[in-house]
Amino acid sequence: MKTLTPIAATLMLATSGLVAAADNTAITNQNGIDNEAVADQDDPGSSGNLIQLEQGGAFNNAEASQRGETESHIYQVQDGLANEAYSLQMNGTGNIANIHQSGAFNEASTWQLDNDDSEATIRQNGFANDAEIYQVAGGDNVAVIEQMGSVHGASIGQYASYNSDAYIYQSGVGNEADILQSGTGHYSSIHQDGLANTAISAQGDLHNTSEIYQSGFGNEAQVTQVSWYNTAVVNQRGFLNSADVYQFGPSGSHLAIINQSGGLNEATVIQSGYAETANITQNGIGNNAVVIQ
Repeated sequence: MKTLTPIAATLMLATSGLVAAADNTAITNQNGIDNEAVADQDDPGSSGNLIQLEQGGAFNNAEASQRGETESHIYQVQDGLANEAYSLQMNGTGNIANIHQSGAFNEASTWQLDNDDSEATIRQNGFANDAEIYQVAGGDNVAVIEQMGSVHGASIGQYASYNSDAYIYQSGVGNEADILQSGTGHYSSIHQDGLANTAISAQGDLHNTSEIYQSGFGNEAQVTQVSWYNTAVVNQRGFLNSADVYQFGPSGSHLAIINQSGGLNEATVIQSGYAETANITQNGIGNNAVVIQ
């Protein structure tokens, strides 16, 4: 009786596991030195997907995986030195993930899990930037991170989120931004230019809008929205300013606007009633304002 060699047995098992996977396409183009690319479409439940990996430069690493996914696309483009890109699509349909990296030592990852018809995009141009997008158990979401400069950190998490949009734009050095969304119909954007600014936006329930703009050094902003149809806008120019907006309660429809220029100013807005409006403007140094509605 003729027995199978270990290699033949392994190939037979691998082939049998691929029977249900169909109509997937993987394209890899490499031009440079010692780049690594992995396109994984081995899962039997995956069909009709596309992975396209483009690499130039040196010592870049790109990895893309589709598991239990249908009719989804992953695009990764790397040009530079020692950049890292990872994308995972699992148990969803109609998703798109894009990562574009130039520069050196940047890291980017997208995670689309149990999610449908959503788009995640990361663009990095600079040095040692880090970006992450998580789209989990939702659908019809858009998340975009763009980083120019050095040592930025950005994260977008859309969990049980539907029809929501999140955008982070960073330039300068060492800025940090985080957006968290759950619920339906949210919009959040963070724009940072300068050094060591920090911004956080967290949204729940329905149809909230948050916009944060920062330029200068060491500014901090946080917006938390947990109710319906709230709007918050924060503008910070200068150094070491702090702004916090909290919008919650059974009704919502609040409006909060904070404008800060100068340094060491502090502003806080807390809204928990119905259709409240607060507008704070601070110019100079060391001012403190609190509005509770």
